[in-house]
Parts: sequence; structure tokens; C-alpha cells
Amino acid sequence: MTMNQPTAAPKNSRSLVAWNEPTKGGLALVCVPWAGAGAAPFRPWGPVFGAVATVYGLRLAGRESRRAEPPAATIAEIVDAVVAELADLGVTRVALFGQCSGAVLAFELARTLAGHDVEVTHLVVASQLPPPDFATADAWAGENLTEYVPAEFREEPDFVQLLLPIIAADIGLVSAYAYRPGAALEIPLTVVYGAHDDQISRTAIDAWRLETTGPTTFYEIAGGDHLIGGEAWLKLAETVRAALK
Repeated sequence: MTMNQPTAAPKNSRSLVAWNEPTKGGLALVCVPWAGAGAAPFRPWGPVFGAVATVYGLRLAGRESRRAEPPAATIAEIVDAVVAELADLGVTRVALFGQCSGAVLAFELARTLAGHDVEVTHLVVASQLPPPDFATADAWAGENLTEYVPAEFREEPDFVQLLLPIIAADIGLVSAYAYRPGAALEIPLTVVYGAHDDQISRTAIDAWRLETTGPTTFYEIAGGDHLIGGEAWLKLAETVRAALK
């Protein structure tokens, strides 16, 4: 993963950061990171997707270039802002990816976009329990917030201290989430988990299939832990790209 900044941010957008050129097919892949992370980790994904999709990393308030902004108060606030930005960008075809707590946002984005003039082609979620269990998924993390800091940055105390309040705010959003039963999605769903994830098992994520009438595929990332970091990060990108074909 990398913390480099983009060379240029998309026009008319404050939080969606494009990491490759627009594609002829017009498909946008909106990538929602785990607690405390920003858009930068998805920069290496741009070359992986090439002409398949334009990769947008989601940069929420409180991190990276938006560090001075207070974090959002609710998931609905974030969802509404992203939907508005997609409209400003003229995006009409979207695939969604959510990692850990980001899967909560990706799922709610898929639900909300279904009621707009946007075609949602696929939802990919990684390292997260099914929606009814979202609120308790990260309850264990109250005293282990550094688990959400990529391993390569945990030896930098100043950086870790900078991230911890944002991680806590993100987990707070998920903990306050109230699952609303409703009509199932009608799109393909891919559920990804790391082979070495000690928090989520294949059995625990099986109920994701109940959230869509489309096909559901489960995929294990070899060498991946809960954040699926290191070399497994690009394996995850390749898995998402294969799912979109």
C-alpha cells in the first residue's frame, strides 16, 4: 500500500480520487477503505484495472488532504455526499468495493444508488460480516485500534497517533449502524476474505448471499490477513478486476 498523493483530483469532487484515466465503457469502481484509511491505498490499483474501470478511492473527511475537516457524523451523510459527487462527475455505471468498515458504506451506497439513475454492476466486499452483524463486527477493536494501521506504518508513533482518532470515529459510525431489512439487491456480489484472517471465517460471512438475488461468489485471498495488506493487496485488486468482467 502507498500513502502517495494523487497528481490531480477529479473535477467537481472533494472525496472521489481517480487513480487512472476514464474508460471507454464508463464504468467507475468506487473503493471504500477500512477504518482510518483514505484514497491513497488504491493508487496501485489504477494500473491493474487499466481500461476495465476508472478506479476512484474514497477520501473521507479527517484524512489525507481533508485532515482539517471533522469526520462525518453518520453513514447516511457520507452516502448522500458520494451519490451527489457521482452525479456531478456524470457517472452512470458504478461497481462498488468496500474493505472492513468500508463494506458498510459500499453496501448502503449500492442500496441508495439503486433508486437513482445509476447502474450498479457489482458489489465486492472484503473482510466484513454480513449486514445484520455490521454493528458488532468491530466492537472488539476498542482497545486494538492499531490493528487498522497497515503493518508497515505501525513503527511510526507519530503517524499512528494521527490515525487513531479517525479510526475510532470510523468504527463509531459502524457501531451505530442500524441494519434496515428491505428488498434484496439485484446485482452480482463477491465476498472476499483473507486466508489468514483471524477475525472472520468463511462460515461467518455466508449470510451475505441473502442480500442479493444475483449470484454470490466467495473468494479467499492467499496470504491475506484481515486488512489483506502487503503482497496480498494487489492479489485483492486482481480478484476484484476478475469479478467485474
